[in-house]
Amino acid sequence: MSHRDLLAEIELTMVPSLLKPPEPSLSAPLSEPSDSSRRRRFWCSLKQQDVEVEFRTKGIPGFRWIAGVKSCTAFEQPEKVACRRPCLESRVRRQWPYALPIADRRPAPAV
Repeated sequence: MSHRDLLAEIELTMVPSLLKPPEPSLSAPLSEPSDSSRRRRFWCSLKQQDVEVEFRTKGIPGFRWIAGVKSCTAFEQPEKVACRRPCLESRVRRQWPYALPIADRRPAPAV
């Protein structure tokens, strides 16, 4: 007659694995990686044209900052950005091109 030790089987199934699952980090939720990207469209004063740039961002959700440039439409190969990347500063992205002068619409003075 074979003998089964049921208590031993239960204990073996309750032994935790030696491989620890990764602990959730407080700095970034599991659903979103700490590195992500953000697209912006603005006037590039360096190239003198309207561009669309994909920025690499870092940080936690709600507290992200721009860390680099992934691609820019000002170049033939957008992934090969060949400038000094002044658009990393927000004040540069807020610049607008000069507007064309508008003709004076006041009536000519009577002579």
